[in-house]
Amino acid sequence: MMATILETVLSNVSKVSNLSSAVTTEDVTMDGANDTTGYPEVSPFYVTMRRLQTVLIPLICSFGICGNVLAAGTFLSSTLRGTSCCLYLAAKTISDIGFLLSLFVVWLYRVHVPILNTHGICQMTVFLSYICGFLSVWFVVIITIENFIRISQPWRIPLFCSQRKAIMLICLLVIFTCLLYSFSLWTTGIVKDENPKCQSLKKFQNIALSMTYVDTCLTLILPTILMFFLVLAIMISALQAYKRKMRLRVLAQNGKLSASTPEGKVSRFLFAVSIIFLFLHTPSHVIRIKLVILSYFYHQAPSTHDLVFQRVFETFFYFNFSLNCLIYLLFGENFRRVFKQIFLSRCKRKNMAEVQEANNMSPLMTTGWSFTEASCIDQEAST
Repeated sequence: MMATILETVLSNVSKVSNLSSAVTTEDVTMDGANDTTGYPEVSPFYVTMRRLQTVLIPLICSFGICGNVLAAGTFLSSTLRGTSCCLYLAAKTISDIGFLLSLFVVWLYRVHVPILNTHGICQMTVFLSYICGFLSVWFVVIITIENFIRISQPWRIPLFCSQRKAIMLICLLVIFTCLLYSFSLWTTGIVKDENPKCQSLKKFQNIALSMTYVDTCLTLILPTILMFFLVLAIMISALQAYKRKMRLRVLAQNGKLSASTPEGKVSRFLFAVSIIFLFLHTPSHVIRIKLVILSYFYHQAPSTHDLVFQRVFETFFYFNFSLNCLIYLLFGENFRRVFKQIFLSRCKRKNMAEVQEANNMSPLMTTGWSFTEASCIDQEAST
């Protein structure tokens, strides 16, 4: 993904550890800032942020993987999987699971569990981070496009927002992504210098650098531009619909394009997903691009403030992959209802079965206790 490549470029420019892996490639350990060669200064706040991030990553991965599994199970249930947007969201949650798995492997490297330096795991971790990051971005773009259709051109919903076309688009996008980033399987390997490292092989560095610009365009510049204009168009269309509703009381009574209708609820839900994605996803990439520009065009080392912001925004970026289930529960009424039916009702049924079993046992226990008390009374009377 774009973050992986940019981090590799940054590591080459600013002499950070050259680990080409999932999202963040700096060797951050729990016990200090021992890899800050070339930085202008080591800020205590920066070191604290790095340590805090190293503590947060396993929590983010654990929470995110569990939440995404539950979200995927909900979207793929018989109730929701017939809707195209639910299939896109299910595909996004599955790709986010893959990204978090690759991030966890990198975290193990940070805390000196170097399974990343194993041949095969190295290549698959880099490949997984590329394809999962790319798919996660473009599934949100597709969801935003579908939301634009639902709001501005509702008569086109049966044509473009069908289950069959969603499945076809998901399959084509996955195949395209795997082919596009297959280069990482043979351009990445274990380089044995002083310490073995998972990074781009020297003879393929030009290919990796070329893919830097391609990936930057595909996962940052193009999606950001598209989503910015789509979100703006959605807001304008929603405002126009509101004005029409105020002018025509009939439409208001029928509730068309209102947030209280099923279509309105879906649109509001998808809009929230798009906005939160932009908020969590964009800052990390913007700060990385700024550092690349400073390094290549102005030959300046990153300032302490830039490095601190990079760590903060990078953590926001990780939350983008782990908070899906929580976001869906907060903004998705249908998702929340189906989620409760699937998971909470099972717990309730299990608890009710345990209570019923306990109730069935209670008369026997009471009778046994009564016989015990009666025997004690008879024994005392005989004495």
